[in-house]
Amino acid sequence: MYTPPGMEPPRPDEDLFHRASSAWPGVVLERDVFLAHLRARHGAAPSSMACHVEDLYLACACARGLPSALVLFERRLLPAARQALARRRMAPDVVDEAMQRLRERLLLPREGAPPRLAEYDGRGPLEAWVRTVALRLALTELRERAAHPVALGDALLPVQEASFAALKHRHHPDVEAAIASALASMEPRERAFLRLHLVEDVGVEDIGRLHGVSRATMTRWLKAARDTLTERTHEELRRRLQVDDSEELNSLARTLLSGLELSVRNLLR
Repeated sequence: MYTPPGMEPPRPDEDLFHRASSAWPGVVLERDVFLAHLRARHGAAPSSMACHVEDLYLACACARGLPSALVLFERRLLPAARQALARRRMAPDVVDEAMQRLRERLLLPREGAPPRLAEYDGRGPLEAWVRTVALRLALTELRERAAHPVALGDALLPVQEASFAALKHRHHPDVEAAIASALASMEPRERAFLRLHLVEDVGVEDIGRLHGVSRATMTRWLKAARDTLTERTHEELRRRLQVDDSEELNSLARTLLSGLELSVRNLLR
C-alpha cells in the first residue's frame, strides 16, 4: 500500500511511548530509555503488551530516581498499600515499618543492581503489585517480631562500644528504658529516618529522594530527629535517675550518643 511522503503510519513503539508518557505529564523520561526498558521485559515486540504500559513508564521513572516520579509514587501508590495493611487490622507500628521497608525494597538501588521496582513488567496494575509486596513485607515483619521480640532501642543502639557498654551495665534498666521511651515518643517517620541513616547506612540524598525532598531538607530533618532523640533520652534519664541537670547526667547523655555512632559503625562493618 502506497503511503504519500510525510504521511508515514505511526510506529507501534512510538504509540506506546506517547500513550505512556501522556499519562504522567510531569514525568519526563527519555523515549529510548523507556523503550529499552519495555523491550527488556517484553522482548522485541513491545506492541503486543497488554494495557499497563502507563504503569510501566512510572515504574521505570521511579527506578531511575526521577523526583517527579517518586512524588507520584508516594502520593498515588503508597496510600493504597497502607490502607490494604490497615484493613487486615495490623498494628500501626507494624504498618509503619512495613511501609518503610517497602520504600527501601522498591526504590533504593542494590549493590550492582537497580531498584527492585525495575522488575515490574506491566502485566498487571502497578498498584496491585505494590500492595502485594507491602503485604509480604508486613508478614515478614510480624514473623521477625515473633521470633526475635527485642526492643526498638536495642535495634537502633547496639552495645559493642566499650564505654557505652560500661554505662549500660551500670544503669542498664534506666538507660534501656530511657532510650525505648524516647524512641517510642518520636514520630514514626523520625524513627524511620534514624534507622535508614544510622543502621542501614543509606545516604542523606537517597533518603531525601525517597521522601521527595532535597538533600538540604533531609539534612535538617535528620538533625531534628537526632536532636529530639538526644533531648528526650536526656529528659527521661534525669527523671529515672532523679538527678538535676548535672554535669554527670550531661556526660552520661553525651556518652550515650557517642556510643550510638560507634556502635552503628561496628554493626555495619
